[in-house]
Amino acid sequence: MEEEKYLRMSKNERIQHFLLLSTFITLVITGFMLKFPEAFWVKWITAIIGTKTFELRGVIHRIAAVMMLATSFYHLLYIIFNKRGRQLVKDLWFYKSDITDVLSSVKYLIFSSAPKPKLGRFSYIEKAEYWAVVWGTVVMGATGFMLWFENAFLPLIGMGGMNVATAIHYYEALLASLAILVWHFYFIFLNPDVFPMNKAWFTGYLTRKQMEHEHPRELEQIEKSLNKDKIKDNDIVTQ
Repeated sequence: MEEEKYLRMSKNERIQHFLLLSTFITLVITGFMLKFPEAFWVKWITAIIGTKTFELRGVIHRIAAVMMLATSFYHLLYIIFNKRGRQLVKDLWFYKSDITDVLSSVKYLIFSSAPKPKLGRFSYIEKAEYWAVVWGTVVMGATGFMLWFENAFLPLIGMGGMNVATAIHYYEALLASLAILVWHFYFIFLNPDVFPMNKAWFTGYLTRKQMEHEHPRELEQIEKSLNKDKIKDNDIVTQ
């Protein structure tokens, strides 16, 4: 008998996630190539591509930036005009229950006797990650646009302003890279509960066992909703 599966990410959402993931990784590689041209991995890339590596790097970086901003704009339309998208934002918003979840998680990690907190569709960690991506995209997009069209912005903000934009762009890129590559990738690939990989980003579904372990509160809400629908259907039949 096939195990029950629950939709975690729709096909639309998985495509958005893939575009964000691929453009982000491309931007990280091409961006740090400019910052650290003498790094061993940059020399490997240069040896493979040839003398036009850094010329090509700039082109790819800008194409990836435009694609990421286009994906972000599409996501904005998705959360405004799509019912599931609007629900996504509601579920990713912070509530008082998140404070309780944080405290309960700390107790669970420190005291083995403490019960494990029941998390909903998105934990406080996932919510923080989502809004960090939103913030990072705005900051990186704005500063990147200024650096791209330097000739237009230099007369307006001066060299001091351009230096500030460069510093913000670099340190935000560094922070985002560490957050994704260390923090997010740990929970997707290295977390013992999901190792070697949480396949939801690829298949779109979680098993019942995964739901019970990772999102028990959401599972309870789904089952309550199903029971209500069954009761309504029975009422219609009996009438």
